[in-house]
Amino acid sequence: MPRMRVISLEDHFWTADIARAIGALRNPDTAGSDSPLAANLLDLGEHRLAAMDEAGIDLQVMSHTTPGVQHLDPDTAIPLARAANDALARAVAEHPDRFAGFATLPTSAPEAAADELERAVTELGFTGAMVNGHTNGRFLDDPAFDVLLERFERLGAVLYLHPAEPVPAVRDAYYAGFNPAVSWFLSAAAFGWHAETGLHVLRMVMAGVFDRHPRLQLVVGHMGEMLPFMLARVDDNLPPAVTGLDRLPSEYILANVHITTSGLFSIPPLQCALAVFGADRVLFSVDWPYAPNTDGRRLLDIAPLSPDDLARLAHGNAERLLGLPS
Repeated sequence: MPRMRVISLEDHFWTADIARAIGALRNPDTAGSDSPLAANLLDLGEHRLAAMDEAGIDLQVMSHTTPGVQHLDPDTAIPLARAANDALARAVAEHPDRFAGFATLPTSAPEAAADELERAVTELGFTGAMVNGHTNGRFLDDPAFDVLLERFERLGAVLYLHPAEPVPAVRDAYYAGFNPAVSWFLSAAAFGWHAETGLHVLRMVMAGVFDRHPRLQLVVGHMGEMLPFMLARVDDNLPPAVTGLDRLPSEYILANVHITTSGLFSIPPLQCALAVFGADRVLFSVDWPYAPNTDGRRLLDIAPLSPDDLARLAHGNAERLLGLPS
């Protein structure tokens, strides 16, 4: 029996120029370009491929790690985004059977971001783009981003919505008061990122984004950023009589949103995700190098799924959604 193909949709890199521009190389876990995490993010070749091979992952859809250039001024962000996308395109061209790409976008300039998305899709062959949460406190429900969302829709490109650090007022109100490491992780990968990203999706629903852009296809990671667990309660409290929308929130979300397994590799959240979203809207992802490929891949070995549903999770849904060759 042939080995099952495995595609991971949320795996990250960075360029040294963007890392310097956002001050990432001053952080303790990425101090200097020779730190293990920084080295993994910089690598777009043999080391990354070896880590994939060790775990049995056939293809990575790579994206620039959060926050990318989104909080930089447009004059700085636009050339840095373009250079990062060109670097990723070169890596994909060298290993087209192993790598694919999501563009990084200068969202502080929405029109320029739309143009860079079009270049990345039509000239570089990317499957879409990753947007890292808010842009200086503005979420994608802001009307300024309609030009970008329209371009995603017209191109048939996928928008992967990834978390970003909360704005300072939220961070200080909700997450301060502990030692710095606890406060940071509580605001980010332990909880805060995921609550905020789920809320970001709900803001898009409440603002009518999916009415204005009904063909927009959104992906969120981390087993749905809390949405599968909370969706029934959201519907109960935000029916059309309250929102003024034509449909329940879940109807928009289940028509326009897909979710991945990135960073969560246990069975209960997978079962919840599948029960709410269905086997056609859940896709495998790792979140490398922040999570080990081997841990992510092991989820496919222990998942209590039929062969057909397992194949959808591992590769079939990604091939269909992103237009990847099977």
